[in-house]
Amino acid sequence: MRVLIVEDSPAEAEAFAVLVASQGHNPVVAPSAEAALDTLPVSSPDAVLLDLSLPGMSGVEFLHALMKRRQPLPVVAISGVASEEEARRCLELGAVEFLPKPLIIDQLRIVLDFLELQLLTRRFTEDVLKLNRRRYSRVEVSLEVKVEEPGGQLLGRSVDLSPFGLKIGSAGEVQPGGPVRLYFSPPDGDPPISVLSLLVRKDPDGHAFAFVSLTNADFQRLKSFVDSRLPDAS
Repeated sequence: MRVLIVEDSPAEAEAFAVLVASQGHNPVVAPSAEAALDTLPVSSPDAVLLDLSLPGMSGVEFLHALMKRRQPLPVVAISGVASEEEARRCLELGAVEFLPKPLIIDQLRIVLDFLELQLLTRRFTEDVLKLNRRRYSRVEVSLEVKVEEPGGQLLGRSVDLSPFGLKIGSAGEVQPGGPVRLYFSPPDGDPPISVLSLLVRKDPDGHAFAFVSLTNADFQRLKSFVDSRLPDAS
């Protein structure tokens, strides 16, 4: 995911870029709101990390400009001096989140995770998800699964598993289309898998999730396990 960092302090811009890169994303830095607007057509960011206290055009004015352009770009506003009223105003203008400085790494990770999941979800057509879910066999397996969503965490147990997703006996109040991060250890042991996922439906026997960001290595691990449990496996 390409993240545009709008920050006038070179030291803070570099620190934010390191944080964003450490989460596996591609940072692009703009030193002002004006420069950020100019670079939007070129950099094509997927999300914006916006400092509110900028020289010239302020962060709030930048949000106004995005609204006028009708450009649906998720913006995370950040500031060490903004009042509660200013933070509320940013959210009213379309910012998806407000984070105070200094940034807490775990908070930033969670926000970027869910922005990435929303991006990937938009790119996945329902036909592709159905194709992946239906064409590959699922095997029954009971694994402890931690479900992390914006409202908190819960524990559940899997009902079945495939390389494309799993079903959990119960996932609380997570709604279809809701983005979550799943943590579980496959039967082959460590290391555990952490994967952004999407709740695609609620069945009588559980909640079915589709994996969105499974790595190739983890896909092969799950595929090998599922293949070994199929009736025609040697």
